[in-house]
Amino acid sequence: MTATQQETIPARQSLDEISQQIITDINKGTLGPGEWLKQIDMEKRYGCTRIKVRDALTNLHSKRLVEHIPNRGYRVPMPDPVRLKQVGEVRAILECQAAADVIEFATDADIAELRGYAEAFKNDAYHGSSFAQIEANQAFHFKLYSFCRNDVLRELMLDLRQRGPAAPVGQWQTMHQLQQATQGHFELVDAIEKRDLTLLRSAITDHISGNRAASAEPEIE
Repeated sequence: MTATQQETIPARQSLDEISQQIITDINKGTLGPGEWLKQIDMEKRYGCTRIKVRDALTNLHSKRLVEHIPNRGYRVPMPDPVRLKQVGEVRAILECQAAADVIEFATDADIAELRGYAEAFKNDAYHGSSFAQIEANQAFHFKLYSFCRNDVLRELMLDLRQRGPAAPVGQWQTMHQLQQATQGHFELVDAIEKRDLTLLRSAITDHISGNRAASAEPEIE
C-alpha cells in the first residue's frame, strides 16, 4: 500500500463504520470489560483520524455502549446483569410486535434463505471462530428484521441488539449455550414456516431469554 493510499483510508471510514468496528471488538472480547479506550491507540487500530475516533466514542456513549469517566476518558463498561435483563425484556416486546410482519411478508424463498443462515450459524457455532459466530448470528437476525415494514421499529431492534451484547463473549460461554442459540434459530424458522404467529412470538421470547427445554440434539464435538 502506498503512502497516498494510506492517507485516503481515514476519509473512507464513516462514523457508523468506526462505531461498528469498536462494538465488534468489544463483543468478541478484543476490548475487554473495564479496558480504557485510548484515542491515540484507537486511531492506529482503526486507521482513522483522532476526530473520527472521538466522534465514534461520543456516539457509542450516547447509546450507553461505552462509559465516559470525566477527566479520564472512555472505557468498555463492566457487565450489568440487571440492565442486560431489562434490555432483553424490551427486545422481546419489540420483536414480538414485528413478528406479524414476518409472518405476513416472508416468502417461501425468504424462509429458505433464513434457514440457510441458521445452518451457517450452526456450523460456525461448533467449528468457527468467535468473530465468525458473531457475523453469522448478525446475518440471521438482520434477515429476520428485514421483514419489518416499520423503519423506526426495525432501527430500534437493531440498536438494542448492540446493547445485549449479542456476542459469544456475552452469551455463549459454554457449548450448551451455543446449542441453545442454534436451536432457537431453527425454532424461529419453523414457526415462520408454519405461519404461526403465536408460536413465533413464543420462540422469540424464549430465544432472547434463553429459557427453553434442553435440546434432544446430541452433543457435537
